[in-house]
Amino acid sequence: MASVIKQDELIRGDASPQPVAFNVEDVQARARNYLEDARRQADEILANARLEAASLLTETKAKALAAANQEFEKRVQDSAQKLSDTRCKTAIAACEAAVSGVAESTTQWLATWRNQTVALAARIAEKIVRREMQDNDELLRVWLEEALVAMRDSRDLRLSVHPDDFAVAGRFLQQLAKSVPQAIDVEILPDPQVEQGGCIVLSNNGRIDQQLLVQLDRLVEQLTQ
Repeated sequence: MASVIKQDELIRGDASPQPVAFNVEDVQARARNYLEDARRQADEILANARLEAASLLTETKAKALAAANQEFEKRVQDSAQKLSDTRCKTAIAACEAAVSGVAESTTQWLATWRNQTVALAARIAEKIVRREMQDNDELLRVWLEEALVAMRDSRDLRLSVHPDDFAVAGRFLQQLAKSVPQAIDVEILPDPQVEQGGCIVLSNNGRIDQQLLVQLDRLVEQLTQ
């Protein structure tokens, strides 16, 4: 049987005293229920806090991992880019060196080919001209006239020719005197060292060598420069 505590409470005024009853077991039950509710709410709050903490930790780890992966990928890309740039620069330098080498080789080959071609042409020209010189003396006249015209402002001209061309050179000088006045005063000197068919004109200002081989050498030098 539940215990009952009676307490007289005086009510002011004309009212007579009324007894008020308190059920101790009911109060204890309510207290236990309140305590259990508080514990349950605390457990729920703690559980939710743990879940939120775990979720936050997971999210933080994920973000940190993503940031680390991003930084790693960036470093890898930067390293790859640098390596690629280095390789590209190396490849470009190698290509430029190869192109330069090919161009240099081509230039050298062209120069060699040109020199050989000019030398061959000079030998062919020599043979052709010598055959022409055997048939007539016209080339001697042409070369003599060219030299006299080139030295028209010079005085005391002397003409050196091969002894076999002495008479022919004298006749040519007489013919040239009509167009080249200083030809009449040219002194003719026979010289066995002078190539037959050619001549050398000398003056106080210098000399012009009109021998075949000398002229061909001059021509080859001009063409191979």
